[in-house]
Amino acid sequence: MSDTGLADISGLGLAAGEVLCPVRETPPTPARPSMFLSRSSERPARGQRVEARSYAALVARTPGGRARTTRIAMWFTLALVALFGAEIGLATSQSPRVRAPGPIQLLNETFRAAGRSDAFHYRAVWRADGVLQVVVGDARPSSGSESVAVGNDRFSVVYTGQEAYFEGVAAALRDQLGLPATTASADAGKWISLQQSDGPFPSVEEGVTTSAALGQVLIAPSAISPAHRTHGVLLTRITGRIPHGRVVTGSARLDLLTRSKLPAAYSAHGSGGGQSWSSTITFSRWGANNAIEAPAGALPFSSLQRSTPVPTRTPTSLST
Repeated sequence: MSDTGLADISGLGLAAGEVLCPVRETPPTPARPSMFLSRSSERPARGQRVEARSYAALVARTPGGRARTTRIAMWFTLALVALFGAEIGLATSQSPRVRAPGPIQLLNETFRAAGRSDAFHYRAVWRADGVLQVVVGDARPSSGSESVAVGNDRFSVVYTGQEAYFEGVAAALRDQLGLPATTASADAGKWISLQQSDGPFPSVEEGVTTSAALGQVLIAPSAISPAHRTHGVLLTRITGRIPHGRVVTGSARLDLLTRSKLPAAYSAHGSGGGQSWSSTITFSRWGANNAIEAPAGALPFSSLQRSTPVPTRTPTSLST
């Protein structure tokens, strides 16, 4: 600020001082040209140069002027600190707006949350060409168990992480293990153990672990619906299509728990090969640490009389 600007501020303080402060005798001071003239002073002639008094001289001239000016400056400073401090505080306390995840990101977060879970329970229903398949299981990262019913065929599978165990009716032993009819009939209802070197092992083991069970959720996400309550549970829905191109087409949706982002229910329907199909999966008991135990008294698969096995397990997933 220029000297003239400072003199203007002091002049306002001086005028207030003349009204509010008692009159005190001061020693005479030499007359000096000033732009702050008393009421009895004459105005300077046009063009006459006027010297502005310094801020310090004007404050010292009026008793109490320095204190008043100091207080004014102090309150002005405090006001600025309060104003800018409040703005800075608001700026630092207000976190930036978090952008809601898109459909693909939310689906990835759902699979990651499900993969971190120790275990979960599921029930899957598959309908196609008049065939109904129901699968009920408990999946864990490296083990699991499930029971499968396809029409009149029924069988159960247990996978402990090292060995697989199979039990079912005679037709299931023929279809899934490739056993001859006589052996299948004799060993129906008995638990049969399979090593990784046994031919039917891959088809028996697949589908019971966490990754395999979650692999049944097929969806190319395109949209997210607002959260809604179903039976008192807050759910978020992802909708999309079946990612299988031209061979198998259809639409799908996945409901997930809004807070934990864990899957709650999946459903899909469409057509493939000129036939319509539908699939539903419900998930529950997330984190339930149910032990997967090997059945006692299982018969080794290698000890059974068998024909050349060509296991054709009824599919529980969409295929192209």
